Amino acid sequence: MAPTAHRIKLDRKSLREPDEFQTVTNQAAAWMQAHRQTLVGAAIAAGLIAATLAGLGWWRSGQAAAAAMRFQTAHADYEASRWSEAAEGFAGLGRDYGSTPYGRLAALYEGHALARKPDPAAAVAAYERYLGAGPETDYLRQEALLRVGLAREAAGDAPGAQQALEEAAAIAGPFTTEARLALGRRLEDAGQIDKAREQYRAILKESPSGSIREFLQAKIPDDAAAAGTTPP
Repeated sequence: MAPTAHRIKLDRKSLREPDEFQTVTNQAAAWMQAHRQTLVGAAIAAGLIAATLAGLGWWRSGQAAAAAMRFQTAHADYEASRWSEAAEGFAGLGRDYGSTPYGRLAALYEGHALARKPDPAAAVAAYERYLGAGPETDYLRQEALLRVGLAREAAGDAPGAQQALEEAAAIAGPFTTEARLALGRRLEDAGQIDKAREQYRAILKESPSGSIREFLQAKIPDDAAAAGTTPP
C-alpha cells in the first residue's frame, strides 16, 4: 500500500514572510539604486576602455601597413643601387615609424645603403643605432655586428672593427663564417698571425668548399692537407 502523503501546513505568519529569492532580489535592487552613479560611471569607463583598445589596434595596424609600404619603396632604391635615396628613405622610415617592426629594421638597412654609398662613418652610426635599440633575433644582431665591424674598418677604426668582428664571430648563425674570415684578415693586418689561423681552423672544421676552401689552403696549407681539403 502506497504511503500516505503528508500535507505541508503553512500558517498565516509563514505566508506573510517573503521568500529568499524575493529578499535577495529586493536587496540587489536597493543596492543598485543607491550606487546608480557608480555603476553608470563604471559602464562608461568600460566602454571607453574598449573603444580605446579598438582604436589603438586600428592605429597600430595602419602604422604597420604604412611602414611596410615605406620600406618597400626604400628597398626598391636599394636594389637599384640608389644608395643616397635608399639611405634617406630608411632614415625617414625609422623616424616616422620607429615603433613598428619595419621601422626598427630600417636602421640596419640604412647602414647597408650608407656602407655602399660609401659613407662608412655614417654607416657605423646607423648600425650602432640599430644595435642600441636591440635587434629582435640573434642572427640580426650578428649581421649588424659584422657590418659595423667592416664599416669601422673602412672608417679607419681598427680596434673597434676587431671588437665588433669578434662579437659577430662568437655568435652561432648564418654570418659566422663570414665574420671569422673578416676577423682573420683583421688579425693578420694587426700582426696577430696565430690568432688569425685560429679563426681559419675554426672555419675549416665546418668542411667548407669552393673559394673558401681555396682560401684556407693558401692560409693554412698544413691544416687543410690534414683535413683532406687539398685538391687531388
